[in-house]
Amino acid sequence: MTGKTLVEIPGPAGGRVLGNLQEFSTDPLRFLTACAREYGDIVRISPRNVLLVGPEHVERMLVDRNTDFVKEGPEARRAGRRQSLPLSTMSADREDWKAKRRRIQPAFGRELSATAAAAMRGQGERMLEQWRPGQVRDLQQDVSVVTLRLVTALMFGEEYTDSEIAEVAGMVAPIMELSASPVVLPEWLPTRRKLQIRRNLRRVERTLARVAASGRAADPKAAPVLHALLHGTPTPTPAEVKDELATLLMAGYETTNDAVVWASVLLARNPDAAERVHREAEKALAGNATGMALLGELPYTDAVLRESLRLYSPVWMTSRDAQVDVKFSDYVIPAGTTVTVSQWVNHRDPRYWKQAEEFRPERWLGKEPTDVPRGSYFPFGLGPRTCFGASLAAVEAVSLLATVWSRYRLRLAAPEVRLRPALALQPLDARFTVEAW
Repeated sequence: MTGKTLVEIPGPAGGRVLGNLQEFSTDPLRFLTACAREYGDIVRISPRNVLLVGPEHVERMLVDRNTDFVKEGPEARRAGRRQSLPLSTMSADREDWKAKRRRIQPAFGRELSATAAAAMRGQGERMLEQWRPGQVRDLQQDVSVVTLRLVTALMFGEEYTDSEIAEVAGMVAPIMELSASPVVLPEWLPTRRKLQIRRNLRRVERTLARVAASGRAADPKAAPVLHALLHGTPTPTPAEVKDELATLLMAGYETTNDAVVWASVLLARNPDAAERVHREAEKALAGNATGMALLGELPYTDAVLRESLRLYSPVWMTSRDAQVDVKFSDYVIPAGTTVTVSQWVNHRDPRYWKQAEEFRPERWLGKEPTDVPRGSYFPFGLGPRTCFGASLAAVEAVSLLATVWSRYRLRLAAPEVRLRPALALQPLDARFTVEAW
């Protein structure tokens, strides 16, 4: 294989000691965007880290050559960098990943999505019972209760009590503060945040152990996901069960939560779009349609969600370790290199998106944009490792958006909603004033 080497790939030099670590840690979204705009579609951001930007490169990494990249290669293990939940499907690779995905994916079918659509409307109405016009609500907090209730009920066959929901939310929040940085501190370094995360993980384990021991696990109708996990093939070890449940809980909770809040932020900033969602949702919810049929009557609300996922994808970057030398354009990226693609960067690339920084839900009406390369939009990943809960998360988010905006108009109460790029792209200070239509 011939081509330019890793050291020849252009990129920011950074400082003499920390390289680009400080700039990345301070504002990773700005840093990655600046790298792409200044240095092109292949950027060396550290001696062992490369950023890929062009949609053809994203597709090559995640689809065409996906078997040449793993979640964590030997270089990462030697450096002491380990996955937080290493035995989950999300952290697995190769045959181990295939076996784990085959075991659990059947539970995430159309039946679960239909159940979620109906259940989310009910949970949303339950939330709105506490709202009154004129109140200022922390939407992130309100929606987190709804999504945690729904996730636990759908996946584990029982709904947590309000005190349990509060406890789980308190445990999840510090864990989600972990940065998804491809440049990380060694696992052995005892930072205060890592010690707190470990304590919270132990508390999560105790809660999930009780869930796994529940009698509902034997009933595929009552707890389809838990049943598939515990009774599927190969039989999981207790440690695998813990990692899988913790991952499902955090991923199912955080993705939907952030998607609903960001979409609401955009609707609050765009009153014409909010009015259109209100009219559509009010009409649809007044009819007899339920479940997936109801979602078919919410095309504009669905377009709002898709556009929100473009501008504020909860998953804002994805990293893999190259297992072999892989050629991208004129460059050879050697084995052991951590390669990163960024939804934040690609979803806002003006070369492929007209009015890339603008909120334009209409671009998703009718059918997906045909003039945009596939690697330009991948909020739930791309290729074989696309999130198997993507459809479920979208159904939940559209259902909750319709329920909320059919009843109330939300106006931003905070001067600015800030972004926190942790494991997910979290909105901070997402407070809204509730108004009657």
